[in-house]
Amino acid sequence: MKRILFALLFVAGSANAAIVDVEKLNQVLKKTNAGWVAKTNELNELSIGEAKMHFGLAKPVDSVRFSLPQKMTPQVAGLPAVLDWRNKDGVNWVSPVLDQGNCGSCVAFASIATLETQYKISTGFSNFNIKLSPQSLFSCGGGHCDFGWQPASAARYIQSSGVPEESCMPYTAGATGKDAACSARCADAPARSVKIASFTTPTRTTLDVNAVKTALQNGPLVTTLGVYADFMVYSSGVYKHTTGELEGGHAVSIVGYDDNQQAFIIRNSWNTSWGEQGFAYVAYSDYSGVGDDTWQYVMPSLAGGVSTESPMDYTYVTGKLPVQANSTFGGTDSITYSIFDANNKSVAGGMCTGANCTDTVDVSTFADGRYEIETYAMGANGQQLGHSVRQFFYVANSKPALNLTFTGTNGTDLRQPLKDRIEVAVTATSSSVPMSSVEFHYRGADGVDNSRAADVVVSGMTMGWRTNLGPNGSYEIWMVGHVKTTGFDQVYETPHMTVTVAN
Repeated sequence: MKRILFALLFVAGSANAAIVDVEKLNQVLKKTNAGWVAKTNELNELSIGEAKMHFGLAKPVDSVRFSLPQKMTPQVAGLPAVLDWRNKDGVNWVSPVLDQGNCGSCVAFASIATLETQYKISTGFSNFNIKLSPQSLFSCGGGHCDFGWQPASAARYIQSSGVPEESCMPYTAGATGKDAACSARCADAPARSVKIASFTTPTRTTLDVNAVKTALQNGPLVTTLGVYADFMVYSSGVYKHTTGELEGGHAVSIVGYDDNQQAFIIRNSWNTSWGEQGFAYVAYSDYSGVGDDTWQYVMPSLAGGVSTESPMDYTYVTGKLPVQANSTFGGTDSITYSIFDANNKSVAGGMCTGANCTDTVDVSTFADGRYEIETYAMGANGQQLGHSVRQFFYVANSKPALNLTFTGTNGTDLRQPLKDRIEVAVTATSSSVPMSSVEFHYRGADGVDNSRAADVVVSGMTMGWRTNLGPNGSYEIWMVGHVKTTGFDQVYETPHMTVTVAN
């Protein structure tokens, strides 16, 4: 039966089809009372080879064919029927869902997702704004976009070397599809890194749902799974593999479980357009492997934490900079903060009395460019109790000059008829600060303006267009770049180019 369904649903070989025919898949899911719903997404618009670049578990495919463990054992006394770290006693401890993009860096993203929440739990501060660098973990730990990485290697690296904050090494591999050199991270990364004291493997000796549930009482877990074609278009409900072949290995974070639905709750790294805003329920009885291999991080004892809530990473500001910070250290008498320029020189600072700080810094005289902020909790005698991770932001007091160009790659001549998926090479330049976003637009005979956006912009990047998802004919294509700050939105739009699609 699976082979028949596969022929109907997995149709990447057709000229005008996505990887999975979602309409037909939903018909099967409804007919079989599968308990979940599919929807198309950006991943489904890629070729299967390109989609696999969004996985990244470095494990031979055969070894990712998990066996079904005896998971349905009696409930362990004392375990709650539902645990969700997104709503633990009414509090969300889980950091926002991210997008690994066009790089097999899932292990780094699952590890960072788990580490950030575990850090918050250890400080006792759910609103702790900590954004660690998956790029640094991946590049310096030994991962590669083309063939991924292993969770065990990531855990050992976090324990021995730690991970600095995003400002130390922003993530670029998802936009370029290329590895970034570890040498590109900040020079003082070791001093700015968060480490774990140790890690455990809760399911190493027992493949039992209760072992996973027991471990989850202390925080999220890293886990692995085999990605089947239907998983890529999961939308809502409790996922259980229905049809489609195994396409590769992947890593995610388990953030909870629900006995009422007999499912784990996972956080993915395919943006919020996938699943339930980036999350999914996966049945205990599903055999893709969620919960079979798990890693839990043990944080060192922490007396508290210092969190900079504003500015956050990738903030663009004009004129006035809002500063907000909090401390959970007992005995916090005041919070101080320092702002550093690109040369790591402190150029401004301030102080607030008490454990909560709200302030404003006049940056109207600052040179346009990149800056970092770090906040400190101080005791009554002037001793430093702790400090935040650094976060980075851009000051743009004047509108920068922007330029944006694009051209076909891999032998694609945009003046000739186009077919299948094409890629364009994008060059984005700005006179003072990087663009805050770049959009690729296309418009056909129906007059509808379709667009895809990248929110992390580097000077050279690629963007793809699956031409065979729409009808043949004439299209306009163009690019739009933005530098959007608290004071203005500077826009550059390329000339529109007319192309012909002929699949």
